[in-house]
Amino acid sequence: MYKLYNVKAWGSMSVHFLLEEMGVPYTNIWMTPEQVAAPEYRGLSPLGYIPALGLDDGSALFESAAIVSFLAAAHPDKGMAPQPGSNEHGEFLSWLHFMSTNLYVAINMSDHDNFYARDEKEAKFLTTKSIERCDQLWGILAKRLEAEGPWLMGEAFSALDIYAFMLCCWGKPTESSVHVKFPAIAKLVEAVRARPKLKAALEAHGVMEPRS
Repeated sequence: MYKLYNVKAWGSMSVHFLLEEMGVPYTNIWMTPEQVAAPEYRGLSPLGYIPALGLDDGSALFESAAIVSFLAAAHPDKGMAPQPGSNEHGEFLSWLHFMSTNLYVAINMSDHDNFYARDEKEAKFLTTKSIERCDQLWGILAKRLEAEGPWLMGEAFSALDIYAFMLCCWGKPTESSVHVKFPAIAKLVEAVRARPKLKAALEAHGVMEPRS
């Protein structure tokens, strides 16, 4: 059985929601920020990031996009990604990594404890640039939804939509501002929030309603 190392409203949301949507057995291990920062956790996640996913052989996976890719491929009967090896699966991976390596990073650039800013002035500059970059990237996703929707893989709901939902929960300057700028994103997020299997997990993370 999987073990999900989870912090409320952190990057483990995408994996938590995916496990719930698939109905795959797992043990949920709620962590505090202090526990995540402890040296012991580095044995599971080298950078001390959430999430980590423990496997039944005692090993662990880290990086949210990698875990999402693994779970979707490990349980193909759940239909959360196209068939591995297909052209569509390659497209799925491209969009997942587009979000994880670009949008996720751009969002983090405006965090209050930003690693890259030396002082408050630089932090404010990075926040402004972060929002500009996020808007550019949300615009690309919105354009795809407008052309291919209702979901990021067209007619099929997939793990991509869950991942996009998680990122939108952290929207800059607020989730609601992303909804106003990009109606296609707002529509996607609303549809994910309406999925019955996700209700308990959404409530647990405190993201049943958009952050204004």
